Amino acid sequence: MEEIQVVLLNILALLLLFITLQPPIAENSYPLQQRLFPNFRESAFRGRDVFSLISGQAFLFWRNTGETPGSFLRLATVIVPSLLHLTIYGRPRVRQRHQKLNFINQILLVLMWLRKYPHVDSLALWFDIDPSSVVRIVYKILPELWRYFHNQIVWPNLLEWNNVMGNWPEFPSVVDTIDTTPHEIYRPLTEPQRPFYSGHRHYHCFNTQLVMDNRGHIRILQAGFLGSMHDAVSFRLMEPIGPGRNLDLPPNAKLLADKAYPDGSALITPVRANQIPLLNNRERRRARRFNRVLSKRRFKVEHIFKEMKTYKAISQIWRHPRWLLPVCVELAAFLAERRVRLFKGYKYSSRGQPILKTEHLKHSFQKCCFFIF
Repeated sequence: MEEIQVVLLNILALLLLFITLQPPIAENSYPLQQRLFPNFRESAFRGRDVFSLISGQAFLFWRNTGETPGSFLRLATVIVPSLLHLTIYGRPRVRQRHQKLNFINQILLVLMWLRKYPHVDSLALWFDIDPSSVVRIVYKILPELWRYFHNQIVWPNLLEWNNVMGNWPEFPSVVDTIDTTPHEIYRPLTEPQRPFYSGHRHYHCFNTQLVMDNRGHIRILQAGFLGSMHDAVSFRLMEPIGPGRNLDLPPNAKLLADKAYPDGSALITPVRANQIPLLNNRERRRARRFNRVLSKRRFKVEHIFKEMKTYKAISQIWRHPRWLLPVCVELAAFLAERRVRLFKGYKYSSRGQPILKTEHLKHSFQKCCFFIF
């Protein structure tokens, strides 16, 4: 026993020697929360019912989510069953883990993230949940919102295209307009950055191509084109509508486009600046008048882009995985199309703000928001 005690004491002495020989731990090696708060203990997140707190402020609720409290509740009522993965008997298909937030506040969190694009830490503070839970909720709810709103954009058949033909007297054969808008991203660090860099805009981005009819409604939207890709190339790469089909347009139908697209075929583009000096005086005046009329008709597509980019998630520099950006862009376009239908018949000021006509003054904003559902 005495020998065993001696061996144990020697081992203990060696351990104490190794401990004393180690350099002292630098103060900067501690986590930030330990340096700021020496007695820091991670608090338990309880979750906060933010919807009950802010639903009384209807206008601010709309400014931060794009929905009124009533329309938001209707939206949540429709989406919650798909989040629960219910069977035909109304029972949960998948076992759900314990959630700090109910589904109403989860949907509210995603709409606020899409509308204002705050940092994850800010949403975690407002809803009293862990930042990683915020990311998980965003990745789960966004696809469900996309599935719910994707029917807002439908490609018309040939009969519907023939009905809209002639709405623009200056261009009787024009049925729609095409244009592209960029979405800035951070410079790639682990892969070649050249495909994402736009030499025209001088930053890394993705492009979204949109086709709008002459009534101001989105008819097709495709996101995810690389920033280095020219608009004409993006137009040639647009996927057909449905398997084995092309863009079904009447034989004599035309599309208005800017000078980035090739002239000819079904596209009508403005007269280039280098072509105008080659014309005589009469043709030069006609070309400039033609360009002004074309720009005036294409101005509505800029209104669509403005409505889309009221959702800051796609108008500010993208901070999340790039695979999620096309989903957010298309979802913002679906919501913008719904907003266009909501304000259909309104006039716009020089600043792009809707001005109510006299016959619309009798309808309240709440009733208009409910009409879309």
